[in-house]
Amino acid sequence: MTLTHSLKWTAGVFLALLVLLVMLVDWTGLHEPIARRISSATGRSVAVNGDLSVRLSWPPRIVANKVVFGNAAWSPDPAMAEIKRLEFTIDLFKLLIGRVEFPEVALFEPHVLLEVSQDGVPNWVFGEQDKDKSVDVPTIGVLTIDHGSVTYRDRNNNTELALDIRTLEDAKDDPQRRLEVTGKGRFKGLPTTLHARAGGLLSLRRADKPYPIRANATLGTTRASIEGSLLDPLHLKGEELNFKLEGSDLALLFPIIGVPFPPTPAYKFAGFLNHDGDVWTFRRFKGTVGQSDLGGNFTVDRGQRPQMISADLVSKQLLMRDLGGFIGAERGTQPSRTPPLSDKVLPAEPFSLEKLNAANADVHFRGEKILTENMLLNKMNAHLTVNDGVLKLAPLDFGIAGGNLVSRIEMDGRHLPIAIHVDTTAKGLHLDQLFPTFRLADANTGTLGGRARLAGHGNSVAQMLASANGETALIMDGGSVGELVLRLSNLDMANSLLVMLGGDRQVPIRCMVGNFKAIDGVFSVQDLVLDTPKH
Repeated sequence: MTLTHSLKWTAGVFLALLVLLVMLVDWTGLHEPIARRISSATGRSVAVNGDLSVRLSWPPRIVANKVVFGNAAWSPDPAMAEIKRLEFTIDLFKLLIGRVEFPEVALFEPHVLLEVSQDGVPNWVFGEQDKDKSVDVPTIGVLTIDHGSVTYRDRNNNTELALDIRTLEDAKDDPQRRLEVTGKGRFKGLPTTLHARAGGLLSLRRADKPYPIRANATLGTTRASIEGSLLDPLHLKGEELNFKLEGSDLALLFPIIGVPFPPTPAYKFAGFLNHDGDVWTFRRFKGTVGQSDLGGNFTVDRGQRPQMISADLVSKQLLMRDLGGFIGAERGTQPSRTPPLSDKVLPAEPFSLEKLNAANADVHFRGEKILTENMLLNKMNAHLTVNDGVLKLAPLDFGIAGGNLVSRIEMDGRHLPIAIHVDTTAKGLHLDQLFPTFRLADANTGTLGGRARLAGHGNSVAQMLASANGETALIMDGGSVGELVLRLSNLDMANSLLVMLGGDRQVPIRCMVGNFKAIDGVFSVQDLVLDTPKH
């Protein structure tokens, strides 16, 4: 007999002995030792309340009915998981060398409860296990789920979601067993629905193979969808993951994802979502906010405390009213809760100190064309930073009337009420463009410049300007003014009467300089010098 034949004969005998062993084992008597071993590893109770049997096959198939896995001691629900029937095959050869592998596992009507305690402890953390570390599980070849469900509950933030989970029937020949998840409930108090199709649960463990996913969710008036592949699914790391986001107001994202946005009109964006460690990036996105277009890159680094927001944004055509939410003014579908009084025009909506302290930020914005109701702003450049509750706009640069209006603004949210400092410089504003309907610029000449330095305090624009202190200076070179105004300013009553009878006319201005002082929001003229050909 050759060595090869001897090995085959020995293997056949060994295999027959294994089959005989499987047939003779009293599987029902294994209830207790199996339960004790699992309980020892997890600190939770385990019970098989139905039959435990083996079906002759190779590898052998074990069937357990009515399996119950206990919950954390703090939960009012005694069971974390209940499985009507559990079927699995076990590789006996691997078992002989100390490796536990299940070529196939099937779950019939599994019901799982995932919840978080009032102290923030998840029930899927067992014993002294680190909640950020995954549980080591045996190797599983194929996993199928029939009529499964998962309930996720966190009473600390008013969240309870009911999810139905199943492997797709049309994926039986797919060893990854594609998964479908549908759910509804509430997330942080918002009515929520979810639908997703993805690779099998077992594929989540593989960081070396792209994990396909397609999902969409609705949370209140916010809708989001993703489609693409995750390169490291357990950490949601993906490249070129298509992401769409739309809703009625960007401010409504704050309770959902914790990123502070100002109130806005309805918005809609599409781009690519990437996640690497603690950094989330929404890259090359394009979309609209109200009637304005907006695109660029937006990054949130949650590894910093507070979180860090970085963005580079561009708008080709921006309507100023779509920025109203930044200062508490009208903002489309979500009007201010504290609008200006009927005889006031300044916004009275308070700024959110919670949002001001929720993140640091470094945001660059460029507007190529700015539209307002009364004039056309040809450009806008802004650099916004937030550092530990101190917001700075340096600069806030508008191209207007052939010149520039450049401001440096600082809001210090560490003080109550908020302290604000404004330094604004105007250069080369052409009068004919600044006041196109006024006779002041009939001669199509003259420029205006000036500077304002103001300090105030308050939690809204109205409060800040009502408390403003500082100085403002204006310089006008060229232009014209009505002769009647000129005569009255000199108290020349006789000639003023002649002008009123004969008709007013424009008088050229060589130069005009004005100096104004602000005390507690009241502006008064300190000096006014006007040089004209009229003496």
